[in-house]
Amino acid sequence: RQFSLPYRALFARNLQPDTAERLIDALAVLLVRLHLAGFYWGDVSLSNVLFLRDADAFSAFLVDAETGDLQVQLTDGQREYDIDLARTNIIGELMDLASGRLLPSDVDEIEVGNRLVDRYHSLWSALTDTDKFGPDEMWKIEQRVNKLNDLGFDVDELEMKTAEDGKRVLVRPRVVDAGYANRKLLRLTGLDVQENQARRLLNDLDAY
Repeated sequence: RQFSLPYRALFARNLQPDTAERLIDALAVLLVRLHLAGFYWGDVSLSNVLFLRDADAFSAFLVDAETGDLQVQLTDGQREYDIDLARTNIIGELMDLASGRLLPSDVDEIEVGNRLVDRYHSLWSALTDTDKFGPDEMWKIEQRVNKLNDLGFDVDELEMKTAEDGKRVLVRPRVVDAGYANRKLLRLTGLDVQENQARRLLNDLDAY
């Protein structure tokens, strides 16, 4: 990706104090997207990612897939291995930056590593959890879809079935695709920009 940079190049600049957290948030989104597609990474680290500024956040792109393996669906164990490895590698990489005085002194490397785990699980849950709705709560389906759109994901298909009690409906997203704001802005204006920048421009259009 043009203008994307490795994490070390970013930290070599005079960046905002929360840069580490914003990079981790971008990596969490990337990891969720890859896992949804059935891609087992096997070597998750900041070193294997390029980062691109995207509005006031970052977008992350995989650059080294040598250890990766594309499968129909990952097991929970495979996903958790990737997450745990990511946490370990990130903490080590940030400690290395700290030793070179490239990391702000108030950044807690372990806390940032834990942030990836928390952000990943929060996003994965939002995208894959099954909701139970009563017959008079079907409006919550639209609410669930809107929430996923706000997170930057399109929902192409919903799996719906009746619960065992026969009184409620189970709803779970089946086909989820990242890039919701990007595609919407492209349809409306012809502008092709990164997801967070697209979300900001769409908000400006709505306000106007």
